[in-house]
Amino acid sequence: MTIAPRRWLLALLLAAAAIPSAAGAQAEQQLWRFVDGQGGFCVWYLSDPDLAPSMVPLGTTLRPARSTEGLPDLLVRITQDEPRFADWIPGVICVGLYAAAASDGAPAARMEDGPPVLITLAAVAAERPFEREAGWLLSEIGLDAGSLDRVASRAWIRTGKSEMRVRSGLAGEDDQWELRLDGLRLYWQGHPGGEGRVGSTRMMLFGYAGNRNSVWSIEANTAPERLQPQFGSLRIEGKSPMAQALKSSPIRLVGALESGGEMTLSFTRSVANPD
Repeated sequence: MTIAPRRWLLALLLAAAAIPSAAGAQAEQQLWRFVDGQGGFCVWYLSDPDLAPSMVPLGTTLRPARSTEGLPDLLVRITQDEPRFADWIPGVICVGLYAAAASDGAPAARMEDGPPVLITLAAVAAERPFEREAGWLLSEIGLDAGSLDRVASRAWIRTGKSEMRVRSGLAGEDDQWELRLDGLRLYWQGHPGGEGRVGSTRMMLFGYAGNRNSVWSIEANTAPERLQPQFGSLRIEGKSPMAQALKSSPIRLVGALESGGEMTLSFTRSVANPD
């Protein structure tokens, strides 16, 4: 993975600061904006229906691949070639690397001379999770993003710690990265290849259980400027339910490398009773 050179984004940060809050002074909504993508991607997989319930709260109705729209072509193809996998449950881990982030227009993080701002979203396909009008249950939000974790805590948005180490290959060498989530480590060795293309917007709707008994609807819009296929090998370590699901999946697809552009996360909270 190639991390783009540092570019100071004063104009973009000012634009982020100019965006009105999704809810004004109301604490029930939040708008996070991440700008200038530095090489994000998603890892897609299929979870065994006997294993998938261990990844979600009791009572969650999971959505099989045959009923899930918007899956990558390779996942769709494997369910067509092997019909038994049509009943397996899609899962995804999306990794966002950005130069800067803002919450409700207030700058929260920027990469300066260090690593990019990092956000990870781990989800499984579900039917109306937490009674939200959404097709995905978001199990975890991981952050390494300046003050954004404190912003999240004040708003009752539950977050965890994500860590990512990237080594860009020299001429003729593969790139390498290591991603650490709770109970899971992913290791990648590979490189971009093939023809790049203009990016397109990906929209996903999540249901999410926050802190203090809060429940959230989250709309994620990712709009990279450019997409480029990646080729390489992915290794999984860990004992968490997600790690076990990834290990047993018939396919583990590291999606296209996303550069430039931005992502927004719009949070809407239902009425909650404090702990």
